[in-house]
Amino acid sequence: MVEKMHFSNDFLKFIPHRKPFLFVDQILEFKKNEFLFSKFKVRSEESFFLGHFPKNPIFPGIFILESMMQSAGILIGMNDKKLLMKQRKNYVTYIKHAKFYHPIFPNSSMYIKVFLLNQIKGFFKFQGYSFVNKILVCQAMITIYVEEIFCKKI
Repeated sequence: MVEKMHFSNDFLKFIPHRKPFLFVDQILEFKKNEFLFSKFKVRSEESFFLGHFPKNPIFPGIFILESMMQSAGILIGMNDKKLLMKQRKNYVTYIKHAKFYHPIFPNSSMYIKVFLLNQIKGFFKFQGYSFVNKILVCQAMITIYVEEIFCKKI
């Protein structure tokens, strides 16, 4: 079953990121163990545009990848809602076949779709895509390792 979600910040409990390093604003769709569809508004007032690049501001490609990684981390958490961020740490272990097709400019809405390809022990492999105006701007394969944190009773 596909869950549609609008205007909810509930997803924040699944990742540690916060502004100014949060690159997901909204979860649009989610299907357990399959995919997550999210959105990020690229705001012109972001400070990194002052230096990237002063007369031709472009959203940094590494932040496009970061939005995919954050979306993947949210999908991991939403798949197992008992496992909140305070009970795990996520580490990106591999980025493969990252391709950038078009730049993203200020005041654009970027849509991110990540698909869970497989899971082996604590490793989760995703295929991610980012779009602006329904045009593919980036794709990458990303692997995230999840380390569960267990509290010992004394």
